Amino acid sequence: MTATGPISGVPTNYSNNDVLLRLERNNRSLLSLEEKLKSYVCEPKTRSLYDRMESLKNSLSKLKNSNREIITALKDHTLFFEDAKDRIREQFETYKALELKVLEYIGMAKLHC
Repeated sequence: MTATGPISGVPTNYSNNDVLLRLERNNRSLLSLEEKLKSYVCEPKTRSLYDRMESLKNSLSKLKNSNREIITALKDHTLFFEDAKDRIREQFETYKALELKVLEYIGMAKLHC
């Protein structure tokens, strides 16, 4: 088992490539969460569910764009990992929180069927 480092879930001996892979994996997961929100099961039945779903979609879109910006900058070497640690940590934390909110919404939407 690998000890985790200062960025949640990233091993202590992390490298630029490790972080890039994790950001790319998070982006694929964000796409999957978007697809789940588009499913028939998640159709909002109330105004509050509709508002919440729209908010989640916007947050997913913003996070995907931000992830893409970081990935591109790291790959192009216009941003170095050491300079982006805080931003990357924030991305990972935001992803986890957003994932939980989407799963919570899906549960609520299923209750209103």
